Amino acid sequence: MDFSRSRDIDPATLIRLYDAVGWSSYTRNPADFGPMIRNAWLVISAWEAGELVGLVRVVGDGVTVAYIQDLVVAPERQREGIGRSLLDMVLEETAHIRQTYITTDDAAWNQHVVELYRSLGFRPTPELGGTTLAIWR
Repeated sequence: MDFSRSRDIDPATLIRLYDAVGWSSYTRNPADFGPMIRNAWLVISAWEAGELVGLVRVVGDGVTVAYIQDLVVAPERQREGIGRSLLDMVLEETAHIRQTYITTDDAAWNQHVVELYRSLGFRPTPELGGTTLAIWR
């Protein structure tokens, strides 16, 4: 497994990965992939034999806040430790940042993901004395 911080990733390759995990809200606007990768604070991708198998994208200022916007692993490669490796790299990079966030679906089918995030130290904001509010469109 090779990990890269290069942002020079073919948009079609990214779209294939995002489509594979069902994130069509991203892929219906292919032109967004250039800016979303280029303008992120941190992007780390995982490659196997020249194929993109995972990606994490973090937005923020790199000083006071980091938001893990996307953690995407090809369905056939999930539960192999790729997501954990990507998150470990992000947490190392953000160790100096006071607020690091990640959001995921709270559905029963997704509890393995919630457990992964909890195992890495993430907690629901009410447990930390906060409340996170959002508008999803």
